[in-house]
Amino acid sequence: MLAVQAQVLETPAGGRFGRKVTDQPATATATATLAIPLDGLTITAAPPETLSQKNVEAVTGIPARVFLDTIRAPGFPLPVTKLGKLRLVSREAFVAYLLALAEEPASRSAAEEDERTRVAAVLAAAGLEPVRCSRTGRASAPPERASRGRLPPK
Repeated sequence: MLAVQAQVLETPAGGRFGRKVTDQPATATATATLAIPLDGLTITAAPPETLSQKNVEAVTGIPARVFLDTIRAPGFPLPVTKLGKLRLVSREAFVAYLLALAEEPASRSAAEEDERTRVAAVLAAAGLEPVRCSRTGRASAPPERASRGRLPPK
């Protein structure tokens, strides 16, 4: 409701010559219909408290497969709640974990080098040595000299 102050001109009952001005509040109501196209409307909800494989890509941009591989990796420090096939992790803790990984790439590469050194020591104790494989960028690519589904000749 909108209150408007206005001056109202009144005509005296006896004639048209004399006009009297009175100050009295006038009230007016205005209604309007506003059409907003759906593509012009953006509704933003609060981010969820927990991340799962169903909402992790929408919230963080990380694909569901990468999320699942990350939380299943040995040494993942955060608690994971399992509800059937659904895996839940606290959103704030997971984002903090990712930021910590991004800040310490040198310590991560040092840890990977330590792991390779330990593996080489175990292999050396068994009388074996590690063999370097060239990476092809595909996880399912066979080694260079492997034959594909053929038996050796008799």
